Amino acid sequence: MVFAEESSLYDDFTAEKISSFVCSLTEKGEYYRAYVELLRLNSFYPSFIDTSVYGITSNYLFYKSKRYNDLLGLDSSGISDNLYIPFSLFRIDSLIRLDKKKDAESELISLYGRSDSGTYSDYLKKRAVYLSILNKKNSKIDFYNKFTGYEELSVYSDSIYKQQKNPFIGALAGLIPGMGYVYAGERGTGIVSMIVVGAGSAVTYASYSNGLDSLAIVTGVITFFFYGGSIAGGYMQTVKYNDRLMETLEMRVNRELMPERDLEEIYFKFGLNSNDCK
Repeated sequence: MVFAEESSLYDDFTAEKISSFVCSLTEKGEYYRAYVELLRLNSFYPSFIDTSVYGITSNYLFYKSKRYNDLLGLDSSGISDNLYIPFSLFRIDSLIRLDKKKDAESELISLYGRSDSGTYSDYLKKRAVYLSILNKKNSKIDFYNKFTGYEELSVYSDSIYKQQKNPFIGALAGLIPGMGYVYAGERGTGIVSMIVVGAGSAVTYASYSNGLDSLAIVTGVITFFFYGGSIAGGYMQTVKYNDRLMETLEMRVNRELMPERDLEEIYFKFGLNSNDCK
């Protein structure tokens, strides 16, 4: 009876059952649990799945669970040469998610020098377009010839950059109470700021003129505070205005390029998934 129970327990930890569990967890969106089971599978049965399959699957599970820094720490030494680019695309997209777009661009540039870059040209092109648009003038290489098929997106990105405003001009405009906010597109806030500073200045002047020095000091300090806020607010609101423009642009770029779909395709082509667990 004891031997039967031990045999049954052993059957629950066969390579096939663990790999099937990995696939099941992945389909349910429990990506980190799936990775833990993948580690168990590789530990118990190191030769059951190919090193490249293990690497691609690990990349996918880390990316989907938003463990981008952990993904960047994965070792690529066991990845077969023909899968080096798919493996690296997870790294590039993780760097983008971590807002390290310049580092992502550097990795992308290095991939273009490989003999198999043509095999994955569509994947590489999408990221070239993505980084060229979002890095704009700071781009390390001219990706303009990569825009074939994405001309409309390029034109749209140019229009977004033209709408950007200079935060320092916003601060200078703020020297006139409320005008910094108006420059940043916050007209209502600007009008309120102008009224508050104007009213405060009037009360301060009236108090001083009528010998109410204590009241003049209090209202003067408060008015000065709001006036300083008008200048600082003009700068900060302009920065926020530009950030909103860039968020809009990034959403449009992601919607048209759909880079995450590429990673899904790579996983289903080269990773451990339900097709392997049947």
